[in-house]
Amino acid sequence: MLFIIAWRNIWRNKTRSMVIILSVLIGLWAGIFIIAFFMGMTNEQIDTAISQQYSHMQVHHPKFRELDEPVYTIQNREKVVELVKHEPGVIAASERTVITAMAASAYTSSGITLLGVDPEEEAAVTGLSERTGQGRYLEENGHNQLLIGNKLLRKLKLEPNSKLILTFQDASGDLTSAAFRITGVFTAASSFNEENIVYINRRELDSLAGFRGGIHELAILLQSNDQLENIAASLRQKLPGGTRLETWKQLSPDLRLMIDSFEQYMYIIIGILLIALAFGIVNTMLMSVLERQKELGVLMAVGLNKRKLFSMILLETIGITFLGCLAGLPLAWLTVMITSKTGINLSQFSEGLAMYGYGNIIYPSLESSYYWKVAGMSISAAILAAIYPAYKALQLQPAVAIRKI
Repeated sequence: MLFIIAWRNIWRNKTRSMVIILSVLIGLWAGIFIIAFFMGMTNEQIDTAISQQYSHMQVHHPKFRELDEPVYTIQNREKVVELVKHEPGVIAASERTVITAMAASAYTSSGITLLGVDPEEEAAVTGLSERTGQGRYLEENGHNQLLIGNKLLRKLKLEPNSKLILTFQDASGDLTSAAFRITGVFTAASSFNEENIVYINRRELDSLAGFRGGIHELAILLQSNDQLENIAASLRQKLPGGTRLETWKQLSPDLRLMIDSFEQYMYIIIGILLIALAFGIVNTMLMSVLERQKELGVLMAVGLNKRKLFSMILLETIGITFLGCLAGLPLAWLTVMITSKTGINLSQFSEGLAMYGYGNIIYPSLESSYYWKVAGMSISAAILAAIYPAYKALQLQPAVAIRKI
């Protein structure tokens, strides 16, 4: 009986009830879409970091990343490379020589990270050949070829096919300079990569710096990020001493922190929306109670006890919120599903996004479990919002309330 009475009470003032239902609908839709958009940005940054910068894992000398000295090359290089390439789940690996260098043109100079790579291996791991727009990609047996980022090209005020002087420290600690010709210009989602990384043929860099075939870094690409921890654990057991294997989560702790904090951000965003929504529900239900004082007084006079009165108002509040959830959650799911396929083009903000490693198109996505969490939080907020109006109703004196105009 209480369910029927509560349902009828909801629709006694259709306008007021529809306002609250629409508020719940819009609040849930906006909250879920914001979370999905944020998750899409996070996934985009992860994909970009893996595909264009860190790959899934990297192997270094234990002291290389700490001291950044060119003398710390990977020990037992051939054995390490063979173990990695034969590990199930690994689809490509790129050997790199990494040196801090100075790039100088006739106009200006800039500090860079010089990567000596095997062109085919690097293309397989980072898709660098596909991102080379102007000019051509590095050739396996090319001489004095250099691949530069589009942003660095503009910074040095150069054009494709121009000459660039690179100065760096060789294996003996002596400074070495060499002239290279810019054969290609690459683009990257991260403006930092475009401005600070330069690629040349590893064999040519090896002959100039005297590393005798040594490498500083082995970038590893996997079939799936889901296999990351299992393959990392397997390789750590197999790799010889004098090496350190790190996943992209260890190589980029700030990105890992963002992922680990995602659920906290979700609760904060939804919490703010639900607090605002709860105040709206409290206001509406309180108005409803005050307008119906005479009616509630009559019900109490004919035997409706306080427990049933409290339950009736609680059911009204939950009913309104449930209707809002029933419309808002499917709408949010449909919006996320459509935009996850079409993407949201943010090319007008490309300069700012590139500073943080984002692409121009964001694909919102959200796991189904988050929808249920949001729905549960909404119902909980509705129950809390119903307490004060119900309490005010319980304070009514039947004899006084019946005479209320």
